[in-house]
Amino acid sequence: MPDVFQVIEQAIESTQPSVIATIIHVEGSAYLKEGTSMLFFEDGKKCGLISPGCIEEDLSYRVKEVFQDGKSQTIVYDSTVEDDVIWGQEIGCGGVIYILLEMVNESLKENLKRVRDQLKSGIRVLHVIKFSSNFTVEFSGCRTENGELIGDKRVGTLVNSKWPTKSGFSNLVYYHTYTPRKRLIIFGVGPDVKPLVELAAQTGFSVIVCDWRESLCNRDYFLKADDFIIGFPNEIFQKLTFTHEDFVVIMTHNLKRDKEIVSFLLKKPLRYVGILGSKHRINLLFGQSSKPSWVSAPVGLSIGAEGATEIAISILAEMILVMRREKVGKGVIHESGRYLPRSRKE
Repeated sequence: MPDVFQVIEQAIESTQPSVIATIIHVEGSAYLKEGTSMLFFEDGKKCGLISPGCIEEDLSYRVKEVFQDGKSQTIVYDSTVEDDVIWGQEIGCGGVIYILLEMVNESLKENLKRVRDQLKSGIRVLHVIKFSSNFTVEFSGCRTENGELIGDKRVGTLVNSKWPTKSGFSNLVYYHTYTPRKRLIIFGVGPDVKPLVELAAQTGFSVIVCDWRESLCNRDYFLKADDFIIGFPNEIFQKLTFTHEDFVVIMTHNLKRDKEIVSFLLKKPLRYVGILGSKHRINLLFGQSSKPSWVSAPVGLSIGAEGATEIAISILAEMILVMRREKVGKGVIHESGRYLPRSRKE
């Protein structure tokens, strides 16, 4: 499922007219929450999902009105009405969803470009929309975490120095925070890296592939990667700055290089470090030193994975667990935010 970054990118780059649909408010339960966006193109194509498929067809008819008059609309879908076979019990969500439809005009494209650039620079952006009592848009704009205003400057009057703790709707004002993509930095270019790159990119990670083998560390080999850093570990470390939000997976299949990488990374406050390899290989890697509890090695959730794709799924599932900070199965989240994998023997 395309994430909001893909929706923003397609809205900016498309040469044909489009309408962006955004969930601005949810009462009760719903498949997706506030901030979820979807793009409808004039030729009938779509980007993204805003439900499990329950309302997209109806929205396709609603957006035609927006294409015709260029005016935004707020559509309400109520699945709490029991005698409504379309939006009621047949769906089973039991919630009310408010969806804003907006024409992607040149002004909105320019604002989206600025939002995209801020996110690529690692800066959070708060989207703010002020509605009237009948849910028409009074004004809309954004504020970056460093105070820059994008779009209508009146949003500055609605946002004080305290950043909203979560997305939502309050007093006819919609707030949603766009956060930069989490980075996944992969060391290695073997065939088993390919499915991890593709799955991680589809899930919303910004993927960086690092390796000394230039013939494989490139876009021809990894279509979904965002960036490539070529060189031996010490050379890569001079080109790359790590942050406490970064996810790192080591899968070079070269014990000497892995030792160099691990020795460097253990000094960094990373969100997640996973190392591919058998328990025997992990023991060789750490030698007499004990493996830190927050390092996942062997990497991935213990799901009995076989083959490159299943292993990639187990790794990605573990990273999502860390990202969501939830407790599950064979590991817990430490107060530092790092995942503490329990022994595979448990």
